[in-house]
Amino acid sequence: MTVAQVEALDEGEARAVLDAWVKAKQAGLPLALRDSASRPHARLARKALYQLQSSGLTVEAPRTEAPPEAAPRGHDFPAVMSSQLGTGERVLVFAVPIRGGGLELFQVIVSDEFGLAQISSNPTNRQKYRQRLRELTSDAGQPVMLVSWARLQLELGRAIALNERSGSTYDSQLAHTLQRLGVTPQDPDVVIPPMEPGDEAAKEDGAQLHDEPEFAQWLPSEPDLVLLGTQASAVDVLPLDEAGKRSKKEALALALAAERFTPQVRALYARRLWYQAEYFEANERAEVADRARAEARRLLHGEPLARFAQHLYVKTLSTLRPSAGLLPARR
Repeated sequence: MTVAQVEALDEGEARAVLDAWVKAKQAGLPLALRDSASRPHARLARKALYQLQSSGLTVEAPRTEAPPEAAPRGHDFPAVMSSQLGTGERVLVFAVPIRGGGLELFQVIVSDEFGLAQISSNPTNRQKYRQRLRELTSDAGQPVMLVSWARLQLELGRAIALNERSGSTYDSQLAHTLQRLGVTPQDPDVVIPPMEPGDEAAKEDGAQLHDEPEFAQWLPSEPDLVLLGTQASAVDVLPLDEAGKRSKKEALALALAAERFTPQVRALYARRLWYQAEYFEANERAEVADRARAEARRLLHGEPLARFAQHLYVKTLSTLRPSAGLLPARR
């Protein structure tokens, strides 16, 4: 909840909200509320901070002056969002004006399983930020897209909701920063619509998505890669010709993919594909975006397992060294 939302509550309701923050050992809201113009709410916030300190949590010392505040929300600075990595991470780069001039430049890593994973910031100015945007968007090796401030807030809101869900915490300074930026929790479970006419007929297109460079680093987990390598090594000593060995290895890869892609994992990868489609569309690759969305629908709602998920495992076979089951190189 924001400071304004808490201030709108009566003392009993506000106390319950702050008690929840104390229980979670999070100081963000109490820190932001302690300077409230509402004396009862400020008093409750200071009491919550005292309880947090008593529990052993390090809480920053009271401020002697107000920190720089973000400029009014809805400014016209675009942000940068990277494409979706196969590990579920993406990078956000954005800047906000600060009182007194200049900008505060943020770089954030978010995970679609755990939420905010890393954040850093440093002062900059408009000219340097524009230059940084040009560098990121003109570099073919940087798979990024420009997004609006509202889109960025949505992504950050989804991330902090995932922090709450996964139990992964972030420090009070970051919580205060997010509040300044107007970020509130948002539902991270992006809805993938049902399959559309033509999705089933085009199901073979799913495997071809792996030919796109952005999907090159989408790989199974390292334990699964080790297991596949071990299984490949065992197949290589069987009295089979090369075609027979290749067929046996592919069958093992498909079986492992079917085992690993539980309904929960299907939903996770369907959302990753949906996010990636947004990136393709932003970079004027509409046909690839359509294929990614179709595969997301097939992955979540179709049977058998979508070709994209199957090929995620099959494609690693050509990179595994049979002697020791070593992992393929990750670039």
